[in-house]
Amino acid sequence: MQSILDIGLMKRNGRCRRPFAVQKIYSLLVPIWVLWISTAALGHDVPEHLDPELLTGRRTWLHLTIQWIHLVTFALWMGLTAGTLLLKVAVPLDHLLYGSWIIFLIMLATGTYNAEWSAGISETPSLFLLSVLGKVPYGTTYTIALAVKVGLYGVTALMTLIITVMHLRSRMREAALRKTFLIAGSALGVLVALAAAVVLFYHEAADIWPNQLHSSGGVMGPAGPLGLVEAVGESVPNDFRLLGTKDAWIDIGVRWVHLLGFGLLLGGTAMAAVFGNVSPKRFLQYSWIVIAILSLSGIGNMARWTPFFVSPYFWKLPALSPIRFGASYTVFMAVKHALVFAVIALIARQTYDYAKVRRGDTYGTLSFRPYYLMETILGLAIAYIMIIVLLLHEGVDHAL
Repeated sequence: MQSILDIGLMKRNGRCRRPFAVQKIYSLLVPIWVLWISTAALGHDVPEHLDPELLTGRRTWLHLTIQWIHLVTFALWMGLTAGTLLLKVAVPLDHLLYGSWIIFLIMLATGTYNAEWSAGISETPSLFLLSVLGKVPYGTTYTIALAVKVGLYGVTALMTLIITVMHLRSRMREAALRKTFLIAGSALGVLVALAAAVVLFYHEAADIWPNQLHSSGGVMGPAGPLGLVEAVGESVPNDFRLLGTKDAWIDIGVRWVHLLGFGLLLGGTAMAAVFGNVSPKRFLQYSWIVIAILSLSGIGNMARWTPFFVSPYFWKLPALSPIRFGASYTVFMAVKHALVFAVIALIARQTYDYAKVRRGDTYGTLSFRPYYLMETILGLAIAYIMIIVLLLHEGVDHAL
């Protein structure tokens, strides 16, 4: 379906030419690929520091891919609910419900794998094993936090089931059911992201105990771990006292906002790419707000969640190279930042093209769908790099 802007331009000019965005898309591809190749080449300048043993083997890449799928499906859920609501994408309720059930199945499969193989504690986190987990540092607290997250997934699935049944039996008008689904799904997605941030917080606490949290000084320095706890009693910590501190909620809040921002960015662009019937003005407003949220929370994460004594910016590579995983972590973080800048460049070009059309400086039809598709692809690549960085982060935590 063509947008109102497309139809207006066709009427104004009386003819259709090659879409303006398509004319420019090839010029956009070149700098993006040059940026990617250049960043990758920089990584090859320090092969002795890339810790290849951590990123080799089919099992490692299968593990990374499953975690990537889990992250992407969360982003798609945010796009299917909050993204659709905020962008006012005209998606039929049937499509929303079908997409939801597919997402739930993928979440169940990947979440089950992650609980078994990606837990932050030495035992499998299960409410039936609390007596055993009580002997593991933060084993009980981590498991309860994870159970809350899983419970929220269950509530989300139950809500979707109720909406599905009511839709099949025509108990309410489709418009009302659709609005209810989008609002309830968005709220539950926000809560799931908060629960995930708490789980990540306790994942870190369990990984590096008896060290302090990264934001409190428990980091890797040139000569080894810093921020060791001075006295460790006979009993291991297994309570929620950490949540009573301001620093803990700052850490959790920054991760929560960053996860939400990424979900809205990738999910929103994916919905726009699939369905296409999005107002360009609304999409640009949405994108710039999300980019601002991601940028601010990303800076906060670099300052507080970094497992090294300095933030892993690329220009600090000489200081990080002597530390195990320091160079590889920094290089992959630089790749992630390069991809984020590529997304920002696309949105900036999209804004420029839209402004030219509004001024009447262009002709023909303007289709933003190629931009949406490229931004979605870049978002998927960013998600994979994030998963690799998280694996390296965990490697540093285990070395502390």
